[in-house]
This record gives sequence, structure tokens and C-alpha cells, in this order.
Amino acid sequence: MELKPDEGRGGHSGDELFQQMLKDIMTGLRKKMVQPVLEENRKLASSLEQFREEDRAAIRELLQRLESLENKIQQVPLVILAALRDAINQAGGGIEDAQ
Repeated sequence: MELKPDEGRGGHSGDELFQQMLKDIMTGLRKKMVQPVLEENRKLASSLEQFREEDRAAIRELLQRLESLENKIQQVPLVILAALRDAINQAGGGIEDAQ
């Protein structure tokens, strides 16, 4: 389809037609090219936020497990000493407390 501005109406009609065509082109570009990209970016941002939340939850769990492990490690020397004491008591026939 060939568009021709009305030459009898003066220069304003051609400018208006030109402006309308540019507006239509920009609207079409936005609808066909920009809007899908924006929607995909929104989806990606949502997925990224979900991954961040999952990472935060995993880090919280790891920190709790690390704290539990630290507590157990701190108890190991006491467990070893208690086991040595019990082994010595069993081997020596039992030692009474010196108190």
C-alpha cells in the first residue's frame, strides 16, 4: 500500500502523516521487539530472586550445621579424656577419687 499525503492541504498534512507513521512504527517495534525482551527480563529477575532465596536458605542451613559441628568438636577432647580415664580405671582395677 502506497501512502501519499494530500498535497492540496499544505505541508501540515504531510507532517502529520509522517508523525503518525513514525508513531505506528515505534508502537509496533515496542510491541514486537521491546515488550518481549522486557517480559523475559522480568522472568529472569524473578528466577534470579528465587535462586537467591534458595541460596540464603542453604547458607543458613550450612551455618547451623557448622555451629553444631563446632560444638561437637569442642566436646571431643572431653570425650577422649573421659574414655582414657575409664580405660585406666578398668585396667588398674579402679582408682578412687582423691577428694
